[in-house]
Amino acid sequence: MTAGIADTAQARQSDVCTLLCAFANTFDVEDGSDALADPAGLTAWLSTYGLLDQPATAGPADVQLARRLRDGVRQAMAQHHDGDVETAIPDLDEAARALPLRTTFDGTRPRLVPSITGVRAGLARVLVAIIEAQTAGAWIRLKLCGADDCAWAYYDTSKNRSRLWCSMEVCGNRQKTRAYRARRRASQRNSDGQPAADGEAARMGR
Repeated sequence: MTAGIADTAQARQSDVCTLLCAFANTFDVEDGSDALADPAGLTAWLSTYGLLDQPATAGPADVQLARRLRDGVRQAMAQHHDGDVETAIPDLDEAARALPLRTTFDGTRPRLVPSITGVRAGLARVLVAIIEAQTAGAWIRLKLCGADDCAWAYYDTSKNRSRLWCSMEVCGNRQKTRAYRARRRASQRNSDGQPAADGEAARMGR
């Protein structure tokens, strides 16, 4: 593989991962906002990310499908903390059935493209991004932050895919501080002759 081709492939992988994280993050756990809450929001998001090849307007059914696809993507990313083990994700399968793809050839290179048009073609391109990420070995590195009040999608750049949080400086330190305080409370209760709560005892035993 020449340097130019390698650089192009790496740039494409970066674009694909950026798109998938952005799609997952259309729902913000921290503030409860949802960029796909209505047809106008879905249309705007697809347009912003260049996923519409012609003018199109989403309808309520498209919003429902987009949110199901997003739920499936987020469920898959949450599983990626468990390594290579993945279980079936009905939301992702169901969305994929409604977003058919076909193979075409750009010169001699085969590509997957939507076999539908309009808004759903834009959503189908999210599926194409998943397949491209998987082929590049990057899909398993797309995760959700381990902090329950964050759950932000991010790309795990660690060598052994062990990163747990979107930001060690923010979510990582916050989670460690919470765990430390919980251990201190449990220790204090024990020293006072009071049994630790079941949840705290379980955490102390880890």
